[in-house]
Amino acid sequence: MRPRDWEDIGVALSRERLVELYEAREQARSHIHSLRPSTSEIADQVADLGLASHAFELDSRGYTVIPPEVVASPEFVQRVTDTILKVAERRTGVAHALDKPGNPGRYLTQSASGNVYLLWHLLFEAEVFEEWLENPVLAAMIDYLLQGDGQLSSMMAILRWQNPDIDDRDTDNSLTLGLHADSPGSLTRPVAAHFQMLKDLVCNAALVLTPFTRETGALAIVPGSHRLGRQPLADEGVDDAIPVEAEVGSLVVWHGATWHGVFKRRTPGLRLNLTTFHCHRALKTQERYQWNVPEEMLARRSARFARIVGADDLMGWDSEGPDYGRVIAHQARKGNGAE
Repeated sequence: MRPRDWEDIGVALSRERLVELYEAREQARSHIHSLRPSTSEIADQVADLGLASHAFELDSRGYTVIPPEVVASPEFVQRVTDTILKVAERRTGVAHALDKPGNPGRYLTQSASGNVYLLWHLLFEAEVFEEWLENPVLAAMIDYLLQGDGQLSSMMAILRWQNPDIDDRDTDNSLTLGLHADSPGSLTRPVAAHFQMLKDLVCNAALVLTPFTRETGALAIVPGSHRLGRQPLADEGVDDAIPVEAEVGSLVVWHGATWHGVFKRRTPGLRLNLTTFHCHRALKTQERYQWNVPEEMLARRSARFARIVGADDLMGWDSEGPDYGRVIAHQARKGNGAE
């Protein structure tokens, strides 16, 4: 029972009705505990997909590169690339191509600059992005890192290009994006260290859409830095950063505590990737999902999709309190084989 008008109640509930309410609440609570995959289920998923060595690399080095033939078909990767270029043109008003530099045009967000801009909030732009969120390799790695408690925080494309007018101002620095960790900076070190033992509070994954080499502006990683559980100091780790070289269609996954940045692009054309940033359900997401995901989208997707976009998230209620019906509806999707 979720009354829309408190005046409708008027009288005390009968003993029988109170029992019904109690039983309905207990039923909803029992669903909550069965929504997350168990540790053994996550381990089985990683093993079945042949990703055990990549899980080991994540724990030992703080990042891994999964090759294209394991991730998705070339046709799917091309669909993602083509769709991003179309979205870029629609938002900026400027035609985009991989062999030309980018231009934010009228899409002047605060993340736009003279050699990079970010296309935010892509999930609702086309079904190909829904399909990517359900990619089994991506799903297995995210569930492994966040132990089944992950939620999509943002899905964006990063468009980066060479701009001598900017690059020549800083000839001594090989990085165009300085080293940092994605983990929340407001946590104290003891708290961060505690969560590090339980994997991470956040993690990141990038689908490579143009070749990653040092010359083309590859991701820069400091292997093993995730064990430190803190942000780097000024210029710390720069000499230890290595380029993450990867073919088109590869998936780069890294811990939220791993120090990373971007090497300067030294070649013409665009550097393009699709990034899916995930956070623990205890944190706020960067982009708005949860209450904003259309029912028709949830209807055509799996139970895990509903979980990862927070469709079963009760938080954020009003005077009526939590709506356990969201949890039951999510469980029904799983029960119908949608997982």
